[in-house]
Amino acid sequence: MSLINDALKRASQSDKDRPGQAPPPRPIEPVVGGQDRRLSWILAAFVAIALLMAGWFFLKWMGTGRSAVVATTAPAPAGDVVAAPAPPPPPPVVAQSPPPPAKPAEPILAAPVAPVVEAPWPAPLTLQGIFYNKTAPRALISGKTVGLGDTVNGVRVAGIESDRVVVEWNGQTKELVLEGQ
Repeated sequence: MSLINDALKRASQSDKDRPGQAPPPRPIEPVVGGQDRRLSWILAAFVAIALLMAGWFFLKWMGTGRSAVVATTAPAPAGDVVAAPAPPPPPPVVAQSPPPPAKPAEPILAAPVAPVVEAPWPAPLTLQGIFYNKTAPRALISGKTVGLGDTVNGVRVAGIESDRVVVEWNGQTKELVLEGQ
């Protein structure tokens, strides 16, 4: 504690021993009458023009999504009087007679229907594993790692879930499940 007191005494003594202190700095005063009014008017005009151009470009940008239909007419030659065309007359009303009665339908002989034969799948597919992730699921089918939309032996992967894979070929869909489940 005495060391601190000694240091404070020495500092105050050294302040007393210094020759006169420098006068405080003068406060900054604004320059009077040196401003050019033309510069402020030019600046204001520039800002106004910039705002008008920005507004004009904004309106042009907003109008690009809309299509405007403008109807124009050719100006008539000077001195000529142009009469507006008369509206077309309404179509005549004609009384219609009821349609004739329909003929009885003739029986249609049914042709023999051939059984629908499904085309065989291009290759047997074996689901070996599923790496399920909500954003990018993957599956291991017949030794190839595939994602949604990929193809294996000409068969497109239509969906991958946590326990099954849906594949599509030639308009037909098939569900592949892991063996043992």
